[in-house]
Amino acid sequence: MKVLVDASFLMLCAEAGRDFIRLAEDVIREPMEPYVTEEVLNELRSIARRGGRRGRLASIALEIAGRMHVIGGGGEMPADMRLLQEAARLKAAIATMDMNLIRRARSLGIPVISVGSDKRIIFEGFRL
Repeated sequence: MKVLVDASFLMLCAEAGRDFIRLAEDVIREPMEPYVTEEVLNELRSIARRGGRRGRLASIALEIAGRMHVIGGGGEMPADMRLLQEAARLKAAIATMDMNLIRRARSLGIPVISVGSDKRIIFEGFRL
């Protein structure tokens, strides 16, 4: 299963020190093929340059993203719009913690992976 990963999800992985994509694989018993867009990488680079705690987490998130397939060539499109566009094109899920992005994905029928406050994986729009 293809999954596009958002900056918020990568930052959570960095903060929690857990690979939530692999944990999701364990739950659904299906391998996931993680993708990240160039826009998400640019967002993380921008946060990393600011320094501080969030900057350190963004740097770690960039290292995590370095092990994913990169989708380039999006132009000047906002990161969330690009994620939605690519998820629809690839018939992929989106992994995010961004509630606005979750709502927009729901309205478009795009499956979503997120993490609850108890650190459990939440699947929406999947046939498990």
